[in-house]
Amino acid sequence: VNNNSTTGDSFTFATGSDTNGDGTVQKPYRTISKALAIATTGDTIFIDAGLYAETVVIEANSMALVGKDSNATVIDPPGPSSTSGVHGIFADTQVGLIIKNIGVTGAYEGIYFFDVDRSTISGDSACSNRDGIYLRQGSDTNTISANTANSNSNDGIYLHFSSNNNTVSNNITSSNSTDGIYLDQSSNNNTV
Repeated sequence: VNNNSTTGDSFTFATGSDTNGDGTVQKPYRTISKALAIATTGDTIFIDAGLYAETVVIEANSMALVGKDSNATVIDPPGPSSTSGVHGIFADTQVGLIIKNIGVTGAYEGIYFFDVDRSTISGDSACSNRDGIYLRQGSDTNTISANTANSNSNDGIYLHFSSNNNTVSNNITSSNSTDGIYLDQSSNNNTV
């Protein structure tokens, strides 16, 4: 995936197009949403440097989203971060996801997993959202590592009710209004 600019790119040097793209290096898609609509279980989507003004919704298992780095590949969803439902990256009931080297800003929840299991969030930046990284109800056995979650108006990393057996390690959380890392009631056997 590549936006309409090739500045700072590393995966492809062709501009993206959702109309004429086919997902190859020579003809990438312009939006992450288009790539996800075509992708199937087990696919990896490489996202080049750029600002992506969209909400990314993952609906398949075992998908990987890999950015250039979390400062260069940034998702800023449309709508104010004070509006519930404005997510940067959203998944519910999936298994085996990888979110790596992507920045998310300006969302109600930057990276929001609802009942997502055995997944990895690594090398990401979730800053200036309401909540940076939010694992909700029944999100179990996930790894959250080497992320930055700063300047969020609520929590940097939030493990909600009944999110169990997760590993949260080597993350940087600072200047969040409520908590850096918050473990809600009945979240058990988590390693922080």
